[in-house]
Amino acid sequence: MATTIDFEREVGFIWDVDGVIVDSPHEMAWRLTAEMPEWGVPVGRLDSEFYSDHVSGRPRYEGGNAVLDHFGVYERFRAETDAARNELLERYCTQKNELFKRMVAEGRFKVFESSIALAVEANERGVLQAMASASKNAKDLISNITCDKVSRIIGKEYEHETLYSVFDVDASGLDGMGKREIFASAATSLHKLSGGRIRRYVVFEDAPSGIAACKENGMFGVGVRRIGERAAFVEAGADVVVDDLGELGYDALRALFQGRFR
Repeated sequence: MATTIDFEREVGFIWDVDGVIVDSPHEMAWRLTAEMPEWGVPVGRLDSEFYSDHVSGRPRYEGGNAVLDHFGVYERFRAETDAARNELLERYCTQKNELFKRMVAEGRFKVFESSIALAVEANERGVLQAMASASKNAKDLISNITCDKVSRIIGKEYEHETLYSVFDVDASGLDGMGKREIFASAATSLHKLSGGRIRRYVVFEDAPSGIAACKENGMFGVGVRRIGERAAFVEAGADVVVDDLGELGYDALRALFQGRFR
């Protein structure tokens, strides 16, 4: 007879941040920086499709390199050596990050309320959770979602200072790691933190490449389709695809997961 998984004790949640919990100003910061006269990328050329395919969910320098290479910035600067390219890449990424931090401090980003509500409910039910973004700025974003904002979203008093408190592990922005490695690191930390109880994981991810990374680790993938085709998430192996986590909810997710592993 199949054994039922104790969802709250034996399953950990792993969250991508940008595109799942927040619609951060990352894309806008990359675009506005690239369009500065210094870099000369024509207005509108770095569009959402390019960002999703080549920048989103990737380490900072990998994404920045994709921008400078694709739009001919290296060529325009005649950066023919690795040293010259790296100097440009460092300068571009630094400028982008400074702009991004100003935008976050000014509150210029959107939150996805259903995702916040689900993360808070999971925390209340005793599920251990990890943040697992490729971005080093994930903590700043989540820490800017204050008690008052969370309380308004969940319709009752939220007892912590910021949303960051619902996460037991922060595996975001780990140097030299892609999404597959970041998810694996988050899982290892949750496993250890639980005393070895947690052996299965639910990943919330807004990019098909992230879903593919979670499936490579044998995890249950929830595809959150903000842009792009639903079929891309299915092809990447998503166990369920939604346009917003409000379509799912905690109890429905729990039932789907237990049905999958029964």
